[in-house]
Amino acid sequence: MAYGIMGSTRNSFMSTYQTTQPARCLYFDGASGSLVENNTMDTQNLLLYGNITGPPGNHSSATQFFWDEYARAQHLCAWLRQYEFDMPGQGIEGIVRMSAGFELIWCNFSSPSIRLVSRFNVSVPLLGYNRTSLLRSPEVSRQKIVEIYQGGRNDYDFPAPDWDIDWEHEPFVASQQWDWFASTSRTYSSEDLASNRVPSIRLLDADLVSLYSPGYQKHLVEMIQHDREHLNLALDGFYLGDGSQRSRRDAMRQLMRRRRRHRVGNISPQEVTKLRLDMKRMVSRLIGKGPYDDLWRDISWSHTCDMIVNNFAKRLLQLQRLLERGIVHEHGSLVITQRHLAILRERAHALMMPYFEYSSNLQTASETLKQQQQHGNFQVSFDRCRSGYLPLPVQDGLHAAGPTESSNHHFVGQAIEEVMGNICSVVIGVAVTIEKIWLQDFNQDVQKPDPSQQKLLRDQLRTMHGRVEELTAWLGWAPHWMSCDRLCAWDEECYIPIAPLLRQMSAERPAYGNDPVDFGEVEYDFWHPRCLKVTDFPTGNEW
Repeated sequence: MAYGIMGSTRNSFMSTYQTTQPARCLYFDGASGSLVENNTMDTQNLLLYGNITGPPGNHSSATQFFWDEYARAQHLCAWLRQYEFDMPGQGIEGIVRMSAGFELIWCNFSSPSIRLVSRFNVSVPLLGYNRTSLLRSPEVSRQKIVEIYQGGRNDYDFPAPDWDIDWEHEPFVASQQWDWFASTSRTYSSEDLASNRVPSIRLLDADLVSLYSPGYQKHLVEMIQHDREHLNLALDGFYLGDGSQRSRRDAMRQLMRRRRRHRVGNISPQEVTKLRLDMKRMVSRLIGKGPYDDLWRDISWSHTCDMIVNNFAKRLLQLQRLLERGIVHEHGSLVITQRHLAILRERAHALMMPYFEYSSNLQTASETLKQQQQHGNFQVSFDRCRSGYLPLPVQDGLHAAGPTESSNHHFVGQAIEEVMGNICSVVIGVAVTIEKIWLQDFNQDVQKPDPSQQKLLRDQLRTMHGRVEELTAWLGWAPHWMSCDRLCAWDEECYIPIAPLLRQMSAERPAYGNDPVDFGEVEYDFWHPRCLKVTDFPTGNEW
């Protein structure tokens, strides 16, 4: 885990290292450094031990669960060393994971890739005590760490945080968790995903291994079947529904958050073997020991995905809310309806405009949306939109005879194309429908209200709202639509729980519907961010 260095333990040392050249590391995506009982380390355990429970032994105590991190770090470095992937200055020299911050597990401190800049004691004096008289554990030197690595020892006696803290006399215990949380909030609070990237880390995701890829068929089939049964989905993934608006709202919420329930516990032994082999092949390619498909080498899938989410996440939610407002205000005057529809038309046009060329017969009232979709201009617009984020060589490669063995990530390009295809189909379809409504009924002076016309309009808005709502639920970008409902004050931070800073902020929480996701007592806070002051935050000895 990413331990917080707050100077509130005895013998707290701050060591600063600087790279002397670009260093290659293995990156585990997601909250892979979070010490919570929520399967965050499944992929690491599958790679190292072939299971999700870890090495044999007693894991009943919380202490054992924490100390296993040092064993896990040793085993990850040993895996790199086993296949000679860890050549100093040339190979994979560390592992990057994320919890409340990005952490780096560095395997070889004698590597020429790094140099020690400084090392000093940041422990603060205890209140009423002499600081130097209370140092409880001997300092473990850099040379000691080198000896442990080179000797291949298995006792994992790396320096560990001293949890035996004299809370009463530590001067900054009350604020250390707040400072840790505030640092995390500054890192992850930006709407622009690209700005959340750690500047010193550049992802080389032109090759990756994912259990969402088609190569893990049994795992995927069982996961999809689980989603269908628990989320009431048809075979093609659409929500079946029971006609109840309340049930639909709950279902859309659960569908949007479904990936929080995805686990790898049902993975077969054959797929575990494949995962470990795929990881080995991927690392071999990255360090030049295996074949590589140059077509994909310079692609940054993470950057491409960030651009898509940044461009559409907020605007799709905006479109959904505007359509919802049009349904709610169904008894308004025709003038109010016209004004609201004008705003809705502007937002839909902005989404469709880069791809759509208007046809000369769009004003024909009898032309239905289905007929419009059959016209060539709709298909051309759809193709422009769907392929807009993929370079032409990648598009050609996606539709070739099939991926090569070295193009293990071929499925990512297909996934991006599928996501954009669904976004474009809904956005262009809704925008064309709104444009037709406007040209037919509102592109003129307002006439006397026609009840049948208003009912037809409400029905059309309800249909379009349902399409956008199902799209946003299917995309599952819930974390990007969550934020505090107001701008936090100068002495506040927007609190969204992230491990290890998981703490229920009050003793009482309202029941959270029938959502089957169980993330402990912090689940409500996770979906209901709010601004907190330092005085609202628990002190160190309350965790």
